[in-house]
Amino acid sequence: MEKILFHCQLITGWIENHNKDFNDFVVGSEFFDAVSMREMQIGEVSKKLSTEFRNETKDTIPWQQIRGMRNLYAHHYEDMKIKDIWNTALTDIPKLQAFCEEYLKENNN
Repeated sequence: MEKILFHCQLITGWIENHNKDFNDFVVGSEFFDAVSMREMQIGEVSKKLSTEFRNETKDTIPWQQIRGMRNLYAHHYEDMKIKDIWNTALTDIPKLQAFCEEYLKENNN
């Protein structure tokens, strides 16, 4: 969970540093590439979570979709829609980050 949290924190930090500006995201290839790579890494790391854990938390976090998005990045990157990557970074990543923070807080007493 620490690795997933790390990637989420980077993405949310970059989004905040760019004032949630979609135009910066579209025009700034480094910004776009950085967010895309971290989203892909989240999918990669999520594959290493136990099946039991993913099943127990699947109503909170859509692990299967996260892994599916990783596969799109890895195998069909040119087909990815910029707006989908942006929306994931803006809406889904903060939710995943909050989940990871809460999970780690509860399990690292």
